[in-house]
Formats: sequence, structure tokens, C-alpha cells
Amino acid sequence: MAKVIKSFSLDLETVRLLEDYCVDDWDGKPSRSKLVNDAIRWYITGDVAELVENNEKLQKRFASVMIARDSPTPKRSWWRQILGF
Repeated sequence: MAKVIKSFSLDLETVRLLEDYCVDDWDGKPSRSKLVNDAIRWYITGDVAELVENNEKLQKRFASVMIARDSPTPKRSWWRQILGF
């Protein structure tokens, strides 16, 4: 596959993230070029509808877990606890 070199301006924060994540290819981490290439390809060809659907499902599950966690458990009266009812 032919490679093309293009230049783009990136925010300093983005450059720092790239530098922290991508070290050398021999460390097993991807190169900066490969990471940016894969990210652009995923972003442009990705199924955004699927991402939105998965995000909504996750938010619903999170809300139900938080509600279940915060709902008080019904306590039995002291005499039922002593008698084992």
C-alpha cells in the first residue's frame, strides 16, 4: 500500500496524548502514524448509530443499578427478627 505524508495541525493536548501513548514500535505500542491512521479510519467508517445505541443501553443499565443500590432494603421489626419471622 502506498503511503502519503500530509501534515495537520493538532492541539498541544492531543500531541501530549499521542506522545504518552505511543512510544517506540519495538515496545509493542503502535506508532503514532498507525494510531492516527486507525483512528481516522474507525471514526469515518464507524457505525455511529451502533455507538449511540450502545451508549443509551449503558446509561439505562447504570441508572437501574444506581436506583437499586440506593433503594433501602425493608427492615423487619425487632420482634420479628428475634422470633425469626
